[in-house]
Amino acid sequence: MKLTKKRGIIVLVVLVLVAAWAAISYATNTPPFKKARGTIEASELCPSFGTSQEAADILNRLLPYAPSYRIPREFHQYRGLGETDLRHTSSCSVNGDGRRLLLVRTELAQGYTEETWTKEVLGNTNGRRPESFDAGRWAFTTTPEILRVGAVYSACLPYADAGLSTYIRLTGPAPADRLDDLRRLAEIAAEQAHEDAHCTIPADTPAK
Repeated sequence: MKLTKKRGIIVLVVLVLVAAWAAISYATNTPPFKKARGTIEASELCPSFGTSQEAADILNRLLPYAPSYRIPREFHQYRGLGETDLRHTSSCSVNGDGRRLLLVRTELAQGYTEETWTKEVLGNTNGRRPESFDAGRWAFTTTPEILRVGAVYSACLPYADAGLSTYIRLTGPAPADRLDDLRRLAEIAAEQAHEDAHCTIPADTPAK
């Protein structure tokens, strides 16, 4: 009788422990109750990425895990068609797990050299150790060891040698093997900005 009672207590304790483990696993979103990773569709992208399926695919590879992603409404002020209109800005973010995961920002600028532009972007993004790549007039990413920033400067207007500064900043560093993804995503955003700003000269036009 005592043995049976003892076994019953052991079974009860095990059941309580299993139930507690299951509750904690569910609450903390860990296996075996971990929720499936969310996905971003091209139709959900903010205007900074257009409706590019390629951009959506890259975001789904580049962003850290979250059970769902949210893209708040983009802020933008698009340039008019006048040659001397130098007002153009846009800013869009991607959120997940209650925090910002990525920011893409573009603004029309003038009077930059590659050095001054790079320093300003790095200052705005807390980035460091830029590595150049071929896009627009100038472009760089931060090193794969701390892969957080991708930026492209695109020529836009002959007036005042105005150009578009577009950068992507990740809240946390991406894996080093996503370098090409970050560079391509920055290119897509820069290409879309070049179109939205009604630029009149090719993006890779050399500086005066």
